[in-house]
Amino acid sequence: MRRRFGLGRFAVTAVAAALAATLAGCGGSSASGSAGAGSGSGTAAGNGSGGDAAKGSPTKLMIIAPTGTAGTNYPEMVAAAKAAVRGVNARGGIGGHPVTLEYCNERNDAATAKKCAQQAVDDHVLAVVGEISGTGGIMPILEKAGIPSIGSAGISADGSELSSPISFVISPLTLYPAVCPALLAKSGARHIGLVGYDLSASDRLITMAVAGGKATGHPIDPKIRIPITTSDFAPTITQLSRSGADGVVLVVFDQAAYAVISKSGQQVRTCHAGGTLSPKFLATLGTAADRLVVATAFPELSQASQFPEVARMLRELDAEQTAGDAGAAPALRASTSTTDAWLSVQIAEKVGNQVSGDLTAKNLLTALNKTKHLDLGGIVPPLDLTTTLPIPGAERIFNTTMRGSRWDSASKSFVPLGPETYNGLDILRRASS
Repeated sequence: MRRRFGLGRFAVTAVAAALAATLAGCGGSSASGSAGAGSGSGTAAGNGSGGDAAKGSPTKLMIIAPTGTAGTNYPEMVAAAKAAVRGVNARGGIGGHPVTLEYCNERNDAATAKKCAQQAVDDHVLAVVGEISGTGGIMPILEKAGIPSIGSAGISADGSELSSPISFVISPLTLYPAVCPALLAKSGARHIGLVGYDLSASDRLITMAVAGGKATGHPIDPKIRIPITTSDFAPTITQLSRSGADGVVLVVFDQAAYAVISKSGQQVRTCHAGGTLSPKFLATLGTAADRLVVATAFPELSQASQFPEVARMLRELDAEQTAGDAGAAPALRASTSTTDAWLSVQIAEKVGNQVSGDLTAKNLLTALNKTKHLDLGGIVPPLDLTTTLPIPGAERIFNTTMRGSRWDSASKSFVPLGPETYNGLDILRRASS
């Protein structure tokens, strides 16, 4: 099945710890070689290096992500980081230092994920970029060494990616329930309900959905809670139908989400987090999925003409594919995961170029913590990395602005719902005022 970014893992590997954190699975050696899909641990050396200004000693970035496993895999993120490093080196490196990208495959395994983090320490990397691991244990190791993690997915079982002082999360998918009521209303829904798990750990996501409904003038009713082990969704669909709801915030994942999307009827719109649902599987639902909207972290790749930095990202991915990286193929690219990994390298470059003194991990971390008005070309609003989020357990999310997209069965892809942006934190504040 197509890779899914972020919150989908909550339901199967980290639901209790990860949901509670929201509102309150590498090879051991450092063998050189291709860092493409399936490699255990590799070095993407020379990715476009040779820029005229890159005369300093080489510096290293690392991406940690699973590929080639029986579970969820992210070769497109590894390829995006490699493509971004290729571009950085073509522009002269970071502070005049050519950049080498190391890739460590955490294999969806907790012990291996920790080995990856230790490898980052042992190899003296400047930063970890675009890290994605549901198992947890990476941030404490990086934190002890003072190595920044830029653009992690924020899905670790221990919640540390959302709270560690060395973590800088730029994808606000954790806030999607607060934004969904506004997206459903924009798509035409007037009576909004919710389907969520009956786990205490999911209460906070449901609380955000309720707050989003209040802020947009669409109180959430009904709030249907189901066991995570549910396999028969007919009673849920019946309850939705009898309630008269024509919009549903989904705080369920995988089979449960697909069941509600496909069986609720053509008059019921559904909303979920971008990157958590498989386009390949959605395509099998035909027009039944056309009333699905998602809260997304970044513009769709199809909006490249409106966002020059998205266009540049696609050009760099094309160059990476031409260089032989299968992970950069257009069919694998996704607006959430691909953009997150690519942007993470841009942040390392932009802030790294401002480092005073030696280009080290600790000096980069210091510079990150002092950075305001970080311009990333409009893909996200300018970032202020000096101000943490006032949500206990999710302090390290530095971008709270989301967009809306809808599923289009004709093109078998997500398309923009409109030009509007939605600030999840502002929505929560309005609800509490």
